Amino acid sequence: MKNLILSLLLLAPALAGAEGFELMGKLDLAGGQYFFENQSGAVNGYGLFDAQLAKSYSSSSGFFISARSAYTGFKQVNELAGGGTLFQQSLDNSLGFKWIKRYEGGYSLKPRAGIKNQLFRETKDEKWGKGLYDFNRYEGGLTLERKTRLGLSTPWIYQLSWDVYYTRYARFKTLASQYGQEIAAPNPGSRTLDTITNQFSYDSEFDLPGFLKADVFVALSMIGYQDQKVINSEGRYLSSKRSDSYQALNLALSKRYNDIDILGGVRPVMGLSFGVSNLFSNQNHLDTDPAHLKYIRGYYDYWEARMGPSAQFTCVGTGFVTRLSYEFAIRRYGNRLSQKGDGSYTSSRLGQYSGSFTAEAVYPVYRSIDVKLQGNWATSRSNNRYEQVYRYNYESAMYFAGLEWRF
Repeated sequence: MKNLILSLLLLAPALAGAEGFELMGKLDLAGGQYFFENQSGAVNGYGLFDAQLAKSYSSSSGFFISARSAYTGFKQVNELAGGGTLFQQSLDNSLGFKWIKRYEGGYSLKPRAGIKNQLFRETKDEKWGKGLYDFNRYEGGLTLERKTRLGLSTPWIYQLSWDVYYTRYARFKTLASQYGQEIAAPNPGSRTLDTITNQFSYDSEFDLPGFLKADVFVALSMIGYQDQKVINSEGRYLSSKRSDSYQALNLALSKRYNDIDILGGVRPVMGLSFGVSNLFSNQNHLDTDPAHLKYIRGYYDYWEARMGPSAQFTCVGTGFVTRLSYEFAIRRYGNRLSQKGDGSYTSSRLGQYSGSFTAEAVYPVYRSIDVKLQGNWATSRSNNRYEQVYRYNYESAMYFAGLEWRF
């Protein structure tokens, strides 16, 4: 994956100079520090390369090649394998190809293919590429897009998409599957995190009068676990495999207001987003610890609601941009019970509440080069006190400063 992206970087300047090719993207380099649960980390870095190489054959056809690589040196909690897992650093690489064919009536057909590789370091001395949760994801999809209007004054773009994802965790393999026969233990499967996902989505964008923009996104994801068997209350693994269904609805509104007559003119844009989602799974959970033996049906089922305001202020004269955003989320598990610190179960369903505030300032210093300063604060609280497997309660903050080059 890294060699493919490097090859694209080396070839991109030559291709961009050829007839019909166009190269665009950005490069971010920054340094900063994180704070996690009242502990501060050493100064570390953040880097992002994001580029698209476009080729037009005619006004009705062409393609995009996209490459993205991001390094995050800050401690973070990522949701993997059903809960929040703490990582020290991460490296994310992806490469994609999209073909575009336009037809009369504003229709476009966009088939695509891609690959994504994500690496995690749970400890500082862990080598890159040796992480338990490192994965490759192979992607393919087809999008039907139409550009039209509602009435005479409202441009409307909508997309209908079908995407397929195959995710493989190369190093995650259950010990029970390797030694189960020797110790006469049940076999849950071997590669229990590998999945094939079919996602169907609808995305719609409206440019309404008065500089008002509205977005609607609806998605249904059918997630099949290829080698994770369903467990029953007797502790036996059935022949049927785990199957999840994820539904999501996201709404967003943003409005550009008239310029404020200060500092040479300030252009404000206010936004508000709202989302709801839920997950249904046929997988259960059996806690075999004799101190608190417990069977929970539909262990992964949950519903979640998110809401967040945002604001952007642009100084028209200097190009200085300030962005502020906040998001609050509530997640409630339908059957998973909260636990005390010793692991014993309560009678309450597990709930989690999280919030995140981000502030960013961008100032152009030379042509396509900007100085960026960003800070983030995030918190998660839950009625669950047992965190030997997943993190439910934490507080983190980070800041970093650097440069962004747009090309």
